[in-house]
Amino acid sequence: MRVEDVLARRTDLSTFLVHLTRNKGGVSGKERLKDILEQEKLVAGSPMGQAVKRLTKSGIDTSSQKCVSFTETPLEHVSLLVGDIKGRQCSFESYGVAITKKQGRMAGVNPVWYVDITPGHNWLTKYIDQLIDDAIKIHAFNDSTIAKLSPFFEQMGTQGGNYKKEFWWEREWRVNGDFFFPFTYIVLCPEGEISEFKAITDNSSRSQHVSFVDPKWSLEQIIARLAFFRKEEVDPF
Repeated sequence: MRVEDVLARRTDLSTFLVHLTRNKGGVSGKERLKDILEQEKLVAGSPMGQAVKRLTKSGIDTSSQKCVSFTETPLEHVSLLVGDIKGRQCSFESYGVAITKKQGRMAGVNPVWYVDITPGHNWLTKYIDQLIDDAIKIHAFNDSTIAKLSPFFEQMGTQGGNYKKEFWWEREWRVNGDFFFPFTYIVLCPEGEISEFKAITDNSSRSQHVSFVDPKWSLEQIIARLAFFRKEEVDPF
C-alpha cells in the first residue's frame, strides 16, 4: 500500500500538527532540529502558496509569503513521511517537533486550501490568480487582502502524463511568518538520541514541559512514554 493511501484513510481526529526537518544546504535534519530547539521557534524560510511564481515573474519580493508548514499526520504514522516518496521534491528525516491542533490554531496556524487544477472543469485557481494579478498591477500586492490569503492556497491536480501534484493527502497546515513554541510541545527524534536533544531543552524554562517521541514507535509505545512510563516498564525485551 502506498504511503498516501495509508494517510488518506486515517481518522480525521488527529490531534497533533507535526513539523519535520530535512537536509538542506548541507545542514542535516538533526542539526536543524538542534538550531530550532535552541531558538525555541520555527523560522519561516520558504515563500509558499499560489502567489509565489507570479511575484517572482514580476520581480516582486516574496518574503511576505514565507511560511512554516506542518502536517496533521498522527504521531504513529509520522514514520511514513520520512525518506523518499515518489514525486515529492523533499525528503524529510526522523527529526522535528509536534504541537496540538489547538495550540496551532491559537498561534494562527491554518489548514491549507487545496484547489484543483485537473483539466475538465473551470479552475478556481483562475479567480485567485486574477486577484493576485490585479494587486500586482497596481503595485500594492503586499498591502492587499489576497497577500494575506495566498500563502494558504496550494494547487492539486493531474494533467495526463505531463504533470502530477497530488499531495493533498499530507493535509498541510501553515502559518505565515515564524512560529514561536508554545509552553508545552513534543520533540521527535530517534530514541537513541533523546538524551542529546534533552540536554538542549533542559536549558529552557519549558524543560519540564517537553516530551520526546521516536517517530518509529508504535502507538502504544508513544502513549506509554508520554505517560512517563520508563522504557523498561514498556518494552518486552
